[in-house]
Amino acid sequence: MTPSELEKLITNIVHGDNPSTDRVVTLPESDLDKTFDQLDVDSLARAEMVETISDTYRIEISDVQAGVLDTPRAVLEFVTAHETRTGQ
Repeated sequence: MTPSELEKLITNIVHGDNPSTDRVVTLPESDLDKTFDQLDVDSLARAEMVETISDTYRIEISDVQAGVLDTPRAVLEFVTAHETRTGQ
């Protein structure tokens, strides 16, 4: 997963498939370590994000693991580590 793929995923979850350009989520390097709360991504959207990542990348994500995926960087690192192990 790349930062741009995560941006698209979060945008689709939070604003739908065809958001206006002012609603597209962008994650500059400075935002990768902000919590999803700081980025105004609510808990329902985070749960949907985890489910979508699990389905898309065929990664089992426990509730404990999901709980620590609280920043975009944590999500990117988690998916990258699991892609490497599963050979995707």
